[in-house]
Amino acid sequence: MRFPLNLALLPMALVSMAVGPAPQKPAAPVEDAPQPLTVALQASATRDAVRRILLRPYADATGTELGEPGWNGMLDALRQLETDKKADLALVDGPLLAAGCQAHLFDKPDWTSLGRDRFLPQATSDCGVGASIGATILAWDSQKIQSTPNWEDFWDVAKHPGRRGLQRTARRTLEIALMADGVAPGDVYHTFRAAGGVDRAFRKLDQLKPYIEWWDQPGQPAQFLASGKVLLTSAPAAPWPASGRVHIGVQWNGSLNDGLFWVILHDPAHPLAASAAIAIATDPAREASLAKATGFGPPTRAGIALLPADIRAQIASTPANLQAGLTTDEGFWIENGEKLEARFAAWVAK
Repeated sequence: MRFPLNLALLPMALVSMAVGPAPQKPAAPVEDAPQPLTVALQASATRDAVRRILLRPYADATGTELGEPGWNGMLDALRQLETDKKADLALVDGPLLAAGCQAHLFDKPDWTSLGRDRFLPQATSDCGVGASIGATILAWDSQKIQSTPNWEDFWDVAKHPGRRGLQRTARRTLEIALMADGVAPGDVYHTFRAAGGVDRAFRKLDQLKPYIEWWDQPGQPAQFLASGKVLLTSAPAAPWPASGRVHIGVQWNGSLNDGLFWVILHDPAHPLAASAAIAIATDPAREASLAKATGFGPPTRAGIALLPADIRAQIASTPANLQAGLTTDEGFWIENGEKLEARFAAWVAK
Protein backbone atom coordinates (compact mmCIF):
# COMPACT_ATOMS: atom_id res chain seq x y z
CA MET A 1 0.00 0.00 0.00
CA ARG A 2 1.25 3.47 -0.86
CA PHE A 3 0.51 6.62 1.15
CA PRO A 4 1.59 9.72 -0.80
CA LEU A 5 2.62 12.81 1.10
CA ASN A 6 -0.32 15.00 0.09
CA LEU A 7 0.58 18.32 1.66
CA ALA A 8 -2.96 19.59 1.26
CA LEU A 9 -4.03 17.12 3.94
CA LEU A 10 -1.51 18.21 6.57
CA PRO A 11 -1.77 20.98 9.18
CA MET A 12 -0.36 24.21 7.76
CA ALA A 13 2.29 24.56 10.48
CA LEU A 14 3.55 21.13 9.50
CA VAL A 15 3.64 22.00 5.81
CA SER A 16 5.76 25.04 6.63
CA MET A 17 8.18 22.93 8.66
CA ALA A 18 8.48 20.33 5.89
CA VAL A 19 8.77 22.33 2.69
CA GLY A 20 8.76 26.03 3.46
CA PRO A 21 6.00 28.70 3.46
CA ALA A 22 2.45 27.48 2.85
CA PRO A 23 0.58 28.47 -0.33
CA GLN A 24 -1.88 31.35 -0.08
CA LYS A 25 -4.94 29.22 -0.86
CA PRO A 26 -4.44 25.61 0.22
CA ALA A 27 -6.93 22.97 -0.78
CA ALA A 28 -9.60 22.30 1.79
CA PRO A 29 -8.12 19.82 4.27
CA VAL A 30 -9.80 16.48 4.73
CA GLU A 31 -8.28 16.03 8.16
CA ASP A 32 -7.18 19.09 10.15
CA ALA A 33 -6.43 17.45 13.49
CA PRO A 34 -2.74 16.69 14.04
CA GLN A 35 -2.02 13.00 13.90
CA PRO A 36 -0.08 11.30 16.70
CA LEU A 37 2.96 9.30 15.70
CA THR A 38 4.56 6.21 17.17
CA VAL A 39 8.16 5.50 16.13
CA ALA A 40 10.16 2.33 16.80
CA LEU A 41 13.83 3.06 17.49
CA GLN A 42 16.58 0.60 18.31
CA ALA A 43 18.49 1.19 21.51
CA SER A 44 21.73 2.98 20.64
CA ALA A 45 24.05 5.70 21.83
CA THR A 46 22.58 8.03 19.20
CA ARG A 47 18.87 7.43 19.86
CA ASP A 48 18.48 10.62 21.91
CA ALA A 49 20.06 12.69 19.11
CA VAL A 50 17.70 11.13 16.53
CA ARG A 51 14.70 11.93 18.74
CA ARG A 52 15.80 15.49 19.43
CA ILE A 53 17.05 16.51 15.98
CA LEU A 54 14.93 14.51 13.53
CA LEU A 55 11.68 13.61 15.32
CA ARG A 56 11.07 16.38 17.85
CA PRO A 57 10.33 18.93 15.08
CA TYR A 58 7.31 16.88 13.98
CA ALA A 59 5.91 16.89 17.52
CA ASP A 60 6.59 20.62 17.88
CA ALA A 61 4.92 21.41 14.55
CA THR A 62 1.78 19.39 15.27
CA GLY A 63 1.44 19.80 19.01
CA THR A 64 1.38 16.04 19.49
CA GLU A 65 3.57 13.77 21.55
CA LEU A 66 5.71 11.08 20.03
CA GLY A 67 5.07 7.54 21.14
CA GLU A 68 7.84 4.96 21.24
CA PRO A 69 6.99 1.28 21.73
CA GLY A 70 9.43 -1.08 23.35
CA TRP A 71 11.49 -2.73 20.61
CA ASN A 72 14.59 -4.89 20.86
CA GLY A 73 15.74 -4.22 17.31
CA MET A 74 14.88 -7.72 16.07
CA LEU A 75 12.85 -8.54 12.96
CA ASP A 76 10.29 -10.72 14.77
CA ALA A 77 9.55 -7.94 17.25
CA LEU A 78 9.20 -5.44 14.41
CA ARG A 79 6.80 -7.82 12.67
CA GLN A 80 4.70 -7.96 15.86
CA LEU A 81 4.61 -4.15 16.05
CA GLU A 82 3.35 -4.10 12.47
CA THR A 83 0.71 -6.77 13.12
CA ASP A 84 -0.55 -5.09 16.30
CA LYS A 85 -0.43 -1.58 14.76
CA LYS A 86 1.70 -0.37 17.65
CA ALA A 87 4.13 1.62 15.49
CA ASP A 88 3.73 3.76 12.38
CA LEU A 89 7.36 4.40 11.58
CA ALA A 90 10.67 2.71 12.37
CA LEU A 91 14.36 3.47 11.96
CA VAL A 92 16.13 0.34 10.74
CA ASP A 93 19.59 -0.67 9.59
CA GLY A 94 20.41 -2.24 6.25
CA PRO A 95 19.86 -5.88 7.27
CA LEU A 96 16.45 -5.11 8.78
CA LEU A 97 15.48 -3.02 5.75
CA ALA A 98 16.29 -5.89 3.40
CA ALA A 99 14.68 -8.58 5.57
CA GLY A 100 11.56 -6.51 6.29
CA CYS A 101 11.19 -5.59 2.64
CA GLN A 102 11.42 -9.25 1.67
CA ALA A 103 8.75 -10.05 4.29
CA HIS A 104 6.46 -7.23 2.99
CA LEU A 105 6.47 -5.44 6.35
CA PHE A 106 6.86 -1.95 4.88
CA ASP A 107 4.82 0.35 2.67
CA LYS A 108 6.56 2.02 -0.24
CA PRO A 109 7.68 5.60 0.41
CA ASP A 110 6.36 8.31 -1.87
CA TRP A 111 9.55 9.23 -3.67
CA THR A 112 7.68 11.64 -5.94
CA SER A 113 6.90 13.88 -2.96
CA LEU A 114 10.25 13.40 -1.23
CA GLY A 115 12.36 13.93 -4.35
CA ARG A 116 14.42 10.80 -4.95
CA ASP A 117 17.07 12.76 -6.85
CA ARG A 118 17.90 14.71 -3.67
CA PHE A 119 19.26 11.53 -2.07
CA LEU A 120 22.44 9.60 -2.66
CA PRO A 121 21.76 6.26 -4.42
CA GLN A 122 22.90 4.39 -1.27
CA ALA A 123 20.10 6.12 0.66
CA THR A 124 17.19 5.11 -1.58
CA SER A 125 15.14 1.94 -1.53
CA ASP A 126 11.72 0.78 -2.63
CA CYS A 127 10.98 0.09 1.03
CA GLY A 128 12.71 2.90 2.92
CA VAL A 129 14.17 6.40 2.91
CA GLY A 130 17.75 7.00 3.97
CA ALA A 131 18.21 8.62 7.36
CA SER A 132 22.01 8.48 7.45
CA ILE A 133 25.04 6.72 5.99
CA GLY A 134 27.72 5.23 8.20
CA ALA A 135 30.88 3.22 7.69
CA THR A 136 33.36 0.93 9.37
CA ILE A 137 36.88 2.25 8.79
CA LEU A 138 40.47 1.42 9.74
CA ALA A 139 41.80 3.56 12.61
CA TRP A 140 45.24 3.50 14.24
CA ASP A 141 47.55 5.21 16.71
CA SER A 142 49.18 7.79 14.48
CA GLN A 143 51.92 8.55 17.00
CA LYS A 144 53.21 5.00 16.62
CA ILE A 145 52.49 4.57 12.89
CA GLN A 146 53.28 7.67 10.85
CA SER A 147 52.43 6.05 7.50
CA THR A 148 48.90 5.32 6.25
CA PRO A 149 48.24 1.59 6.72
CA ASN A 150 45.68 -0.46 4.79
CA TRP A 151 43.99 -3.75 5.68
CA GLU A 152 46.99 -5.73 4.44
CA ASP A 153 49.20 -3.76 6.86
CA PHE A 154 46.62 -4.45 9.57
CA TRP A 155 47.58 -8.13 9.32
CA ASP A 156 51.35 -7.46 9.23
CA VAL A 157 52.28 -7.87 12.89
CA ALA A 158 55.99 -8.11 12.01
CA LYS A 159 55.95 -4.65 10.44
CA HIS A 160 53.61 -3.14 13.04
CA PRO A 161 53.81 -5.20 16.28
CA GLY A 162 50.80 -4.88 18.54
CA ARG A 163 47.24 -6.02 19.05
CA ARG A 164 44.39 -5.41 16.62
CA GLY A 165 40.76 -4.56 17.27
CA LEU A 166 37.98 -6.20 15.25
CA GLN A 167 34.22 -6.34 15.70
CA ARG A 168 32.93 -9.63 17.07
CA THR A 169 30.69 -10.32 14.10
CA ALA A 170 31.02 -12.10 10.76
CA ARG A 171 29.46 -9.19 8.90
CA ARG A 172 32.15 -6.58 8.16
CA THR A 173 34.94 -8.71 9.70
CA LEU A 174 34.88 -11.31 6.91
CA GLU A 175 34.92 -8.57 4.26
CA ILE A 176 37.93 -7.00 5.96
CA ALA A 177 39.73 -10.36 5.98
CA LEU A 178 39.31 -10.74 2.22
CA MET A 179 40.57 -7.21 1.55
CA ALA A 180 43.55 -7.96 3.79
CA ASP A 181 44.18 -10.98 1.57
CA GLY A 182 44.45 -8.76 -1.49
CA VAL A 183 40.87 -8.82 -2.78
CA ALA A 184 39.79 -5.44 -4.21
CA PRO A 185 36.73 -3.93 -2.51
CA GLY A 186 34.63 -4.29 -5.65
CA ASP A 187 35.44 -8.01 -5.86
CA VAL A 188 34.72 -8.97 -2.24
CA TYR A 189 31.19 -10.30 -2.72
CA HIS A 190 32.07 -11.99 -6.03
CA THR A 191 34.80 -13.80 -4.10
CA PHE A 192 32.40 -14.76 -1.29
CA ARG A 193 30.01 -16.27 -3.81
CA ALA A 194 32.75 -18.21 -5.58
CA ALA A 195 33.87 -21.64 -4.42
CA GLY A 196 36.22 -21.35 -1.45
CA GLY A 197 35.72 -17.60 -0.97
CA VAL A 198 34.36 -17.77 2.57
CA ASP A 199 36.98 -20.35 3.55
CA ARG A 200 39.64 -17.96 2.28
CA ALA A 201 38.38 -15.25 4.66
CA PHE A 202 38.47 -17.61 7.64
CA ARG A 203 41.98 -18.78 6.75
CA LYS A 204 43.08 -15.16 6.73
CA LEU A 205 41.50 -14.59 10.13
CA ASP A 206 43.37 -17.65 11.45
CA GLN A 207 46.63 -15.78 10.84
CA LEU A 208 45.61 -12.84 13.03
CA LYS A 209 43.57 -14.56 15.73
CA PRO A 210 46.26 -14.50 18.48
CA TYR A 211 46.51 -10.71 18.19
CA ILE A 212 42.80 -9.79 18.14
CA GLU A 213 40.93 -7.78 20.76
CA TRP A 214 37.23 -8.10 20.02
CA TRP A 215 34.90 -5.12 20.32
CA ASP A 216 31.11 -5.20 20.60
CA GLN A 217 30.07 -1.60 21.32
CA PRO A 218 30.72 1.31 18.93
CA GLY A 219 32.60 3.32 21.55
CA GLN A 220 35.13 0.60 22.30
CA PRO A 221 37.55 1.11 19.38
CA ALA A 222 38.31 4.69 20.43
CA GLN A 223 38.77 3.51 24.02
CA PHE A 224 41.10 0.71 22.90
CA LEU A 225 43.27 3.15 20.96
CA ALA A 226 43.30 5.77 23.70
CA SER A 227 44.37 3.21 26.31
CA GLY A 228 46.99 1.60 24.10
CA LYS A 229 45.16 -1.73 24.18
CA VAL A 230 45.40 -1.96 20.39
CA LEU A 231 47.61 -0.39 17.74
CA LEU A 232 45.08 -0.62 14.90
CA THR A 233 41.37 -1.36 14.87
CA SER A 234 38.27 -1.46 12.74
CA ALA A 235 35.89 1.23 14.01
CA PRO A 236 32.65 3.05 13.23
CA ALA A 237 33.35 6.29 11.42
CA ALA A 238 32.58 9.14 13.80
CA PRO A 239 34.16 12.33 15.07
CA TRP A 240 36.87 11.30 17.51
CA PRO A 241 37.18 13.03 20.90
CA ALA A 242 39.01 16.32 20.43
CA SER A 243 41.61 15.52 23.07
CA GLY A 244 42.71 12.39 21.23
CA ARG A 245 42.02 13.33 17.63
CA VAL A 246 45.64 14.21 16.75
CA HIS A 247 46.76 10.74 17.86
CA ILE A 248 44.33 8.78 15.68
CA GLY A 249 44.66 8.17 11.95
CA VAL A 250 41.71 7.17 9.77
CA GLN A 251 41.81 5.24 6.49
CA TRP A 252 38.79 5.37 4.17
CA ASN A 253 40.16 3.00 1.51
CA GLY A 254 38.44 -0.31 2.05
CA SER A 255 35.81 1.13 4.40
CA LEU A 256 32.48 -0.70 4.67
CA ASN A 257 29.46 1.52 4.05
CA ASP A 258 25.95 0.93 5.34
CA GLY A 259 22.99 3.04 6.36
CA LEU A 260 19.93 3.67 8.50
CA PHE A 261 16.51 4.01 6.88
CA TRP A 262 13.08 5.32 7.74
CA VAL A 263 10.39 2.73 7.00
CA ILE A 264 6.61 3.02 7.21
CA LEU A 265 5.18 -0.16 8.71
CA HIS A 266 2.55 -1.74 6.49
CA ASP A 267 -0.90 -0.14 6.73
CA PRO A 268 -0.04 2.13 9.68
CA ALA A 269 -2.61 3.69 11.98
CA HIS A 270 -1.34 7.18 11.12
CA PRO A 271 -0.05 7.16 7.52
CA LEU A 272 -0.05 10.93 7.02
CA ALA A 273 1.94 11.46 10.19
CA ALA A 274 4.51 8.87 9.14
CA SER A 275 5.00 10.46 5.73
CA ALA A 276 5.14 13.96 7.18
CA ALA A 277 7.68 12.96 9.81
CA ILE A 278 9.98 11.52 7.12
CA ALA A 279 9.70 14.74 5.11
CA ILE A 280 10.67 16.79 8.16
CA ALA A 281 13.45 14.43 9.26
CA THR A 282 15.10 14.55 5.84
CA ASP A 283 15.35 18.32 5.82
CA PRO A 284 19.02 19.02 4.91
CA ALA A 285 19.63 21.33 7.88
CA ARG A 286 18.44 18.65 10.31
CA GLU A 287 20.56 16.01 8.59
CA ALA A 288 23.59 18.26 8.93
CA SER A 289 22.83 18.81 12.61
CA LEU A 290 22.65 15.04 13.16
CA ALA A 291 26.00 14.60 11.39
CA LYS A 292 27.65 17.14 13.70
CA ALA A 293 26.22 15.40 16.76
CA THR A 294 26.81 11.77 15.81
CA GLY A 295 29.12 11.48 12.80
CA PHE A 296 26.35 9.92 10.68
CA GLY A 297 26.65 11.09 7.07
CA PRO A 298 23.64 12.96 5.64
CA PRO A 299 21.77 10.97 2.99
CA THR A 300 21.13 14.02 0.79
CA ARG A 301 23.58 16.07 -1.23
CA ALA A 302 22.17 19.29 0.24
CA GLY A 303 22.73 18.01 3.78
CA ILE A 304 26.37 17.20 3.01
CA ALA A 305 26.90 20.64 1.47
CA LEU A 306 25.84 22.34 4.72
CA LEU A 307 28.69 20.76 6.70
CA PRO A 308 32.07 22.45 7.20
CA ALA A 309 35.01 20.86 5.41
CA ASP A 310 36.55 19.29 8.53
CA ILE A 311 33.34 17.39 9.33
CA ARG A 312 32.76 16.39 5.69
CA ALA A 313 36.16 14.69 5.79
CA GLN A 314 35.00 12.52 8.72
CA ILE A 315 31.65 11.26 7.38
CA ALA A 316 30.89 8.30 5.16
CA SER A 317 28.55 9.98 2.68
CA THR A 318 30.98 12.38 1.01
CA PRO A 319 31.67 11.23 -2.57
CA ALA A 320 35.37 10.60 -2.01
CA ASN A 321 34.79 8.50 1.09
CA LEU A 322 31.96 6.53 -0.49
CA GLN A 323 34.01 5.78 -3.59
CA ALA A 324 36.96 4.61 -1.48
CA GLY A 325 34.83 2.02 0.27
CA LEU A 326 32.53 -0.92 -0.26
CA THR A 327 28.76 -0.83 0.20
CA THR A 328 27.52 -3.84 2.14
CA ASP A 329 25.69 -6.39 -0.02
CA GLU A 330 22.51 -6.97 1.97
CA GLY A 331 21.35 -9.68 -0.41
CA PHE A 332 24.43 -11.75 0.37
CA TRP A 333 23.88 -11.40 4.12
CA ILE A 334 20.18 -12.27 3.90
CA GLU A 335 21.11 -15.46 2.05
CA ASN A 336 24.12 -16.39 4.17
CA GLY A 337 24.16 -14.33 7.34
CA GLU A 338 22.68 -16.79 9.80
CA LYS A 339 25.02 -19.65 8.93
CA LEU A 340 28.06 -17.39 8.64
CA GLU A 341 27.42 -15.76 12.03
CA ALA A 342 27.08 -19.23 13.58
CA ARG A 343 30.32 -20.36 11.96
CA PHE A 344 32.07 -17.18 13.05
CA ALA A 345 30.89 -17.50 16.66
CA ALA A 346 32.17 -21.09 16.76
CA TRP A 347 35.49 -19.98 15.28
CA VAL A 348 35.89 -17.21 17.89
CA ALA A 349 35.11 -19.65 20.69
CA LYS A 350 37.83 -22.13 19.67
